Amino acid sequence: MTTTDWVMKTVSRRTRWVRYSYVGLLALFAVCVVVQIYIAGMAVFIDPANWGMHMGFVHAFELLPLLMLVVAFLGGLPRTFKAIPVVLSVLISVQYATAHLYGSYVAAIHPVNGMVILGVAVDGTKRAWSQVAR
Repeated sequence: MTTTDWVMKTVSRRTRWVRYSYVGLLALFAVCVVVQIYIAGMAVFIDPANWGMHMGFVHAFELLPLLMLVVAFLGGLPRTFKAIPVVLSVLISVQYATAHLYGSYVAAIHPVNGMVILGVAVDGTKRAWSQVAR
């Protein structure tokens, strides 16, 4: 039995559920980002009135990274998994900053940053799942 196996066997049921909750929150966040990108597409290709929904929907999930950070600490997850929510929070702040620079070349970073947010969320979900599912 390796040290990792021993550590995982001694983890309480509550801690395991907290860790699964972290994975679930991160996956939920990734799904919300996909929906957010879809809504932006609706605003570009269907009706510009959908920009209001795009701006409003972010408020439904923008605080998930803070909850993830709390859950990461409660679950005793490694530092890497505590950093992911912090990175996501910083990237969300960049989204807000670039959204308000309409007409600027810097504003063009907004959709690229959205894809980076999605990448961090998906990669983080896969890594967290592989760690927790062991």
